[in-house]
Amino acid sequence: MSSSTKTIVAVFVALVLIVAVVYLTWIRPGLEEDVVEIVEVATPAPEPTPTPTLSERLSERLKGTTLRTSDIVVRELVSELSANPKLAAWLANEDLVRRFVAAVDNIGNGISPTTQLGFMRPADKFEVVEKDDEITIDPQSFARYDLVTQVFVSLDTDGAVALYRELEPLIDDAYGEISPPGSRFSDRRDAAIEHLLEVTPPSGDPRLRRKVVTYVYVDESLEGLSGVQRQLLRMGPDNVLLIKAKLRDLKAGFQVVEES
Repeated sequence: MSSSTKTIVAVFVALVLIVAVVYLTWIRPGLEEDVVEIVEVATPAPEPTPTPTLSERLSERLKGTTLRTSDIVVRELVSELSANPKLAAWLANEDLVRRFVAAVDNIGNGISPTTQLGFMRPADKFEVVEKDDEITIDPQSFARYDLVTQVFVSLDTDGAVALYRELEPLIDDAYGEISPPGSRFSDRRDAAIEHLLEVTPPSGDPRLRRKVVTYVYVDESLEGLSGVQRQLLRMGPDNVLLIKAKLRDLKAGFQVVEES
């Protein structure tokens, strides 16, 4: 091997050694450092937001009020909605919030709330008129409900909506005692209003027929109404129209408040 060839081989070997050293000392460790071990860290579940207590949901003037003690304050506040003395007499009953909630729930289900609102039942008996083998309702039977209608219509609409919103925590608690999980009383309230607004007084005097000790409508479209809708019809066409007008006002008031 000539000296020039030996020189070329030596240089080549030197270059190989340099590349090996660089790879082992710089490049190789760098590659190893680039390998990142991915460790999955479980994200802790967020702490559940505590449900506000009844006391925290009540307005300042209702602080400390519970369903058990609510009658006194409810009597005072509701009596401010109408000057009709009959309203004060009705408010003398007990468990007013629970009565209201159960009555509205029944109405939404088509059931007449006689159990909860029996104190509103008129004292006079239901009377009919029989003529030429036809039976119709005596107009005096409609008049029995004039007072109930007058009291209801006399309620200050804006005041009633505002008071409902203020009493809503108590109302929701009362509804929670009788409702399935996840349901809302406001939905039942809306359903009750809509159910009554569906009632349209018939033109003329609807005929009746005896059924044991009671009377039923001959017209199947009327007799097919729910119990509470038939009860509303028995209040007479004039009273029905007045009550429906008030219900529309209340419905509009609730919508304005809930959309604001």
